[in-house]
Amino acid sequence: MLRSLGRFIVRHAWLVIAVWLAVGLAAVAFAPRAGSVARAGGFSAVDLESERALRRFEADFGAIGTPLEIVFHSDRLVATDPEFVAAARAALEPLAEIDIVERIEPFWDNGTQVAPSGDTAYATVYIRAAPERAHTVVPLIRDRLGRSELNIYVAGAAVFYSDIQQLSEDDLRRAELIGIPFALLALLLVFGSVVAAAVPVLAGGTSVVIGLALIFGIGQLTNFSIFALNVVTLIGLGLGADYSLFLVSRFREELATGNPPAAAVIRTVDTAGRAVIFSGLAVLAGLSSLTFFEFMMLRSIGIGGVVVVLIAMAAALTLVPAVLMVLGHRIDRLRVPRPRLGVRGGWRRLAHAVMRRPVPVFLGVTLLLVLMGLPFLHVRIRAPDASVLPPGSPSRVAFELLEAKFGPGHVAPLFVVVRLPRGALQTESLAELHALGMALEADPRVRRVFGVTNLDPRISLAQYRLLYRDPERIGDPYAAAVAGALVRDRTAVLVVEPDEPASSDSARDLVFAIRDYRDRHDLDALVGGGAAGLTDFVDRLYSDFPKAVAGIVIVTYVVLVLLFRSVVLPLKAVIMNMLSLLASFGALVLVFQDGWFSSILRFERLGFVEATLPILLFAVLFGLSMDYEVFLLTRVKEAHDAGLDNAESVAVGLERSGRVITSAALVVIVVSLAFVTADIVLIKAVGLGAAIAVFVDATIVRSLLVPATMRLLGEWNWWAPAWLPLPDWRNLP
Repeated sequence: MLRSLGRFIVRHAWLVIAVWLAVGLAAVAFAPRAGSVARAGGFSAVDLESERALRRFEADFGAIGTPLEIVFHSDRLVATDPEFVAAARAALEPLAEIDIVERIEPFWDNGTQVAPSGDTAYATVYIRAAPERAHTVVPLIRDRLGRSELNIYVAGAAVFYSDIQQLSEDDLRRAELIGIPFALLALLLVFGSVVAAAVPVLAGGTSVVIGLALIFGIGQLTNFSIFALNVVTLIGLGLGADYSLFLVSRFREELATGNPPAAAVIRTVDTAGRAVIFSGLAVLAGLSSLTFFEFMMLRSIGIGGVVVVLIAMAAALTLVPAVLMVLGHRIDRLRVPRPRLGVRGGWRRLAHAVMRRPVPVFLGVTLLLVLMGLPFLHVRIRAPDASVLPPGSPSRVAFELLEAKFGPGHVAPLFVVVRLPRGALQTESLAELHALGMALEADPRVRRVFGVTNLDPRISLAQYRLLYRDPERIGDPYAAAVAGALVRDRTAVLVVEPDEPASSDSARDLVFAIRDYRDRHDLDALVGGGAAGLTDFVDRLYSDFPKAVAGIVIVTYVVLVLLFRSVVLPLKAVIMNMLSLLASFGALVLVFQDGWFSSILRFERLGFVEATLPILLFAVLFGLSMDYEVFLLTRVKEAHDAGLDNAESVAVGLERSGRVITSAALVVIVVSLAFVTADIVLIKAVGLGAAIAVFVDATIVRSLLVPATMRLLGEWNWWAPAWLPLPDWRNLP
């Protein structure tokens, strides 16, 4: 099939180029608009308890809209000063004229919205927009705010997502501006020719442009995460350039043996093309696993990644060979001076040196990789909060001000929605609510509880029963206001402020404690809010993660069994890949959780690893770092099929693939490091993780561990049971 494809491309090279040119030009019109369909957020699923709690609240109390906090701060005034209030009124006045503003709750009507220090207060503005869309109106709110002598900040989840949207788009543009020129420079060092270096850049850029255009189209049908644009660009540039580099290198190799361009193209598609297909299938196995997660953020990265990998494979198998056919011997035009890379025969000598001492090399390198991965044992997984943004971002400044002035629990409280069949203010129901409220107030992890039976610790249950004996006419105005806000017929709500931030272990344990109390006392209650949402998100992620890992490993193993016609070699490849990923994960813990090199990489130590990062990196990097294993073992298998013994096959395979794999890894590392310049920590971590994993896999694993392991296994490398029907690719048409 591949030989037939090669012959077709040789005969119709200009037609193939024309088709790609037409598709590319059409994509240019839509690719820049991909950001318009991308959404921030994507960290929730409909069946999480925290989401069910919110739906229950809205069903019984009505939809309240998406809240934003307009925070006012003064160094010389307090919130009760007429001047402070007048300035805040003037700033809020223009917001009331915006159609999508549902209502405004000012701080002068609610004392809980004034900080204990008195110098900070906030008004809550409710927006008629779904949470996933509310971030789009944040710029309008900021623009319409009236001028004031007070310091004014806009806070809330929608503001957080608005900043993520803007920063992600900025990160993407910066990474492209840095990554593409440096990738071209790396390719110039590899090929020593402007023409040869331009072909992989052309293929990678085309893959990204068409991929982003398709994301724009898919985004018309389903939600897409803003993070997908960055990851898709990284994968498209990296793999597009990688696959093309392998084809260009093989084409030049075939020309050097005396083959004419047409025969060289056919041979290149038949050999390097097969490696591209199986390598691409390994990458697709990892990325497609993300589509099975319920969370939009991961699912959309999986969809976008699959799309761009398929395009990169298609470009490598059709566009690149067509360009090579047209160029022919001109592939080496426009030579540039460059330093000599490597020593002739150096890779073969390295392989033989390793295979003379396979046991100490195997044990030493394995121990090194395990030691590099050990920091992952003390990993702390957390859901993302404002700390993943750079310190000066507006939403983080507002969040930290609210947290400092009101306490972390006030910024992201929990809420418990309780349904009571006898009516929320009936005698038996008040007893259940009072018991729950007292248990919460006694918990050291709780700072404050708001509820109809938590007005004042001095009020007894008997007094609450007397106070609410006639729910239609509650004598105390404050109690009446609380009941009006927190009770509807058979439903009551308790608002719980934790003593620690929503992402802390303490707040997470409090969520479990409330749910445990609910289960032990047979209450019909659901727990939602800040810590509950983060807890449910992380728990669901890591309940699904083992299934995703198993799926990736099994599919990759099967693909490699079909390629190498062995059941042992693919198992070795999977284990080697796991070791390089383990080393990458350990490094990420040291950098982002423990803060190593944080000043150099321009971020503040998180103290945790963002929850989606290990999953995202495993799915992306398992296939990406498998690339080099596939290309190395493909050349080893060619040598073995040609009649060489196991040891000599390894030496020849490493010699033939060593320089080109090093070059390909250099391109991916350069592109990945461009994303380390991102302001958002998640994107920075993906770039750094990719660079580390590829470096480890393309150097330590490929040059030392693989030859040592294959020497120890001997001819067992190529064993497969006789009863297993495996195709012989050499004999296929």
